[in-house]
Amino acid sequence: MLISKCASALVPLVLLATSPGFSQSPAANGPGGSVSSIVQPALLDVQRTVGSLNTGKWKAPNEVRAAADRNLSSIQRDIVETLPNLMNQADAAPGSVAPTFAVYRNIDALYDVVLRVSQTATLAASDNEASAAASALTRLESVRRQLADTIVASAQDREAQIVKLQAAVKTAEAAAVPPAPAKSAVVDDGPATPAVKKKKKPAAKPAPKPAADGSAAPPSN
Repeated sequence: MLISKCASALVPLVLLATSPGFSQSPAANGPGGSVSSIVQPALLDVQRTVGSLNTGKWKAPNEVRAAADRNLSSIQRDIVETLPNLMNQADAAPGSVAPTFAVYRNIDALYDVVLRVSQTATLAASDNEASAAASALTRLESVRRQLADTIVASAQDREAQIVKLQAAVKTAEAAAVPPAPAKSAVVDDGPATPAVKKKKKPAAKPAPKPAADGSAAPPSN
């Protein structure tokens, strides 16, 4: 009976925790909205910049330009093939840390590749190309910091909700436990008085019968 009462009290709390709106707090999507709205503008900027770089005119050895070309191809593949799926998963689970962190980890790796391209462009490309690469790198760095802030905010928000849920569960369990039965008071009047045994009276002796000749019978001893 007690288990069924506890289960009935906990059902609304379980529904609350599993409902779509449970994690939809202001911090769930981060300070800038969904993950794709945070990342997409910077990715478009990086993609345009990468497409405008002409490594064939860079003043660098062939192996340096070849390495830059490989980096540029890697950046394009990541933006076109990998990141869209990761961003869709993060947008589909607002407030969830894992998919947002997957995007952050990819952006962090992408930043390292763009950094190498920007450093090479600073040494070998024209001023315009070097400036464009540096600007794209700065914007990507801003996105990386914003994603990190979003992950921290989502984790803190989820932790606060779990604490509230645990407190509600404890309250429901306490309400479902029936109060202990009241104990009857026992009054101590001291030692019990022993019962007094009544003495039995001796049975009365029957009167002597008169003798047949009419004389009195002798008294019995």
